[in-house]
Amino acid sequence: MATHLRFLALTVTTAIAETTYRFDQPATVISGPSGAGKSSLLMLLKHVVGGTAVLTPAVCDHVHSVLASVVVGEQHMILKRTISGDRSDRVDILDPETMALQHTLGTRAEEGQRSLSDVLLDALSFPREKIPTTRNGKATTLNLTFTHLFRYVYLEARELDLQVVGHRDNHFKKQRKVLFELMFGLTTSAVMELERQVNQLTTDLRKAEAEEENVGAFLRSTDPRTDDELRTELAGLRDMLHNAETTLRTLRTEVSETSAADTVLRGELRAAVQAATAATQEVLAARELVEARESVVAQVELDLRRLERSATAIDQLSPFHFVVCPRCAQRLEARTVPEDHCAVCLQADPAEEDVDPAAVREARNALEQQLQDARELLRADAEVLRRARDRSSDAEFLATNLRRQLDAQTRDVVAPRFDAISDSSARVAALNGGIDAVLHLRDSWARVRSIAQAAKDITARRKATNAELKTRKAESDARRSLVSDLSRLFSATLMELNLPWEQSAVVDPATYLPVVDNTPFESLQASGGSLQAGVNIAYHLALLECGLTHPDILVPSILIIDSPRKALGSNPDDQERGRRIYSRFKALTDAYGSRLQLIIADNDTAPLPDDAFSTIELDYTHPMVPGVAHPGPDHTTRTEDEYQA
Repeated sequence: MATHLRFLALTVTTAIAETTYRFDQPATVISGPSGAGKSSLLMLLKHVVGGTAVLTPAVCDHVHSVLASVVVGEQHMILKRTISGDRSDRVDILDPETMALQHTLGTRAEEGQRSLSDVLLDALSFPREKIPTTRNGKATTLNLTFTHLFRYVYLEARELDLQVVGHRDNHFKKQRKVLFELMFGLTTSAVMELERQVNQLTTDLRKAEAEEENVGAFLRSTDPRTDDELRTELAGLRDMLHNAETTLRTLRTEVSETSAADTVLRGELRAAVQAATAATQEVLAARELVEARESVVAQVELDLRRLERSATAIDQLSPFHFVVCPRCAQRLEARTVPEDHCAVCLQADPAEEDVDPAAVREARNALEQQLQDARELLRADAEVLRRARDRSSDAEFLATNLRRQLDAQTRDVVAPRFDAISDSSARVAALNGGIDAVLHLRDSWARVRSIAQAAKDITARRKATNAELKTRKAESDARRSLVSDLSRLFSATLMELNLPWEQSAVVDPATYLPVVDNTPFESLQASGGSLQAGVNIAYHLALLECGLTHPDILVPSILIIDSPRKALGSNPDDQERGRRIYSRFKALTDAYGSRLQLIIADNDTAPLPDDAFSTIELDYTHPMVPGVAHPGPDHTTRTEDEYQA
């Protein structure tokens, strides 16, 4: 049966007023003159359930928020959404009893977040699916949302005579068809999952085939050898490498055996080199000691000469009383000189022991003795250095002689093999390089084979998946009779509306769109008009009734129509056709009562058949936006409907 969806009330809030519009009866007609806000009220119903509505300046400028009381499936929900601002893309879900905030959900899907669409579809028990498609050659998916489903229940005035459920919108084409198939059970979640798998496998197969072709073409263009030729060449290179490595091992063994015969001589040479090294270290140590002794002797000699000069100066100058400066010849009597200070330099007189001849002689004797001792030590250390140099020279001479003997002994045996070893090593390296190059090419060909095998595996999996998909679709083919039922109901409804020239009407089983007299919807009239509008209304009424009469069709149980008599003329036939449309509305409400809901916006001359229709009456004194003065039909400011147009 049709999945239950019903608006109970809509509250419109401005800065100064608030009005609640109720939808208590199975059918509600919103009437009033042009510009009173009928279409805007319907747009606010779309807005509050997360849709992208066309809102007039009057709504955008004055309405703060809308709040809807809605029954979705078995759940009673209170939805609140602001008109503009940062939170206009969020919808609050309130508790119906306490009006406390339960959840705030986005109107658009966000990664890892539950959206309003998810909640509404789950409440309707409508499957949330992703449609397999391809974009830029790659498999991807399109989300199905509640706003997509809402296009099946809301006939906007601007689209009434132009398109059926947005069938001219290429971006919505896939979603429209899949929604129909889900509603009628012509496809299932299992079928769609298989279709997604086939879509992904097709993308993977194209990628594998392209990669195989690209890699193979690159290999053929860079090296003409085939994989079989490379295999044969690799076997030959490995044989040659084995022979070259055998030759190299033989040469190295011969050199090793020759070297073993020289072990004793090599040992003597090693010992001689170690002795020469030790002697060299001894020479360095002795040289450092001699240099230190020479520094001591030089310092003592310097101290002795300084003492001699000081004693000579004291002996020769102390008897003199200077009255003039010996340097500049200026007189010194006028200077004030402290006692015990020099009249020339003004420094304190030296201590008695520093000028005492006996003390000076004693210091000289001590320095001379120190100098004699230092020179004796220097001579002894120089002798040690000389002997160390002799030993170092002898050790170097011995090592040189042993090295010459070893070279002479091995030159005739080892040297010829060195060239052979070098040549053999170079050949082994070259063969290894050739083998690596061939292996690299063979790895690339192995990759081509691996890609080809992967493509075969993908092809096999796709074939198996397609077979399962075909089986699952065959299981759903029996339900295509429901499309035939819809087609018959559509034809009967269209006949009842008595549209001109109409002879036959069906629902196309491939596109699920109405076809009248073998003519698609968009070709019925050159410029639209009442014929298309009538066909569109008949199609949606048949769709609604088909859902109500079949227990397993998921068509929502609501239909919202803006201006059903759009483009009808004013002659008696046109007016009669308008009455027939409303009679059909009444027949549905009489037959199904509260199981369905019709919300219709029409002008104030709507031909209501009786009081079974509840009405919401709008006028310029009481327009849809509460608390806002309407300029009226004669005001120069554009009306709300004119803004919308």
